[in-house]
Amino acid sequence: MSSEELIGAFGRAMQEYQRAVDVLDQRAADRLGINRTDMRCLELLFGAEEKSPGELATAAGMTTGGVTTAIDRLERAGYVTRERDASDRRRVTVRPTPLAERSVFEIYGPVVEQGRAILARFDDTVLAGMIEVLEQATRQHNEHSAAITRA
Repeated sequence: MSSEELIGAFGRAMQEYQRAVDVLDQRAADRLGINRTDMRCLELLFGAEEKSPGELATAAGMTTGGVTTAIDRLERAGYVTRERDASDRRRVTVRPTPLAERSVFEIYGPVVEQGRAILARFDDTVLAGMIEVLEQATRQHNEHSAAITRA
């Protein structure tokens, strides 16, 4: 295959991957009994750093009012709790509950495990190239999203 054909095939593969992720995320949201917006908020709470409602709103691209409504729904479903920060009592963080952790692991754990097995087949150079592609594609999508928002 020529470089042009490989780029086209890569683009098609990426689109199919994005569609598969979208379908999986919708089915996961359905199984958890929440909508996609709430699912996006819950997913963001599994990051390395705790988030305040305002930080979650920014990360999700939502208004603070919209994220408060999502947090309320997730809290009623038993998936998140609001907690006062031990070092700054004025700060509230939102955290996934053990129920959310178990439920999300049930759904996505096998995907992570199978993904690790797939990635283990590639050498470090290929993996580094994949990381670079994903980081640049993420940056490109974030920039385009911001441009659309400004327009």
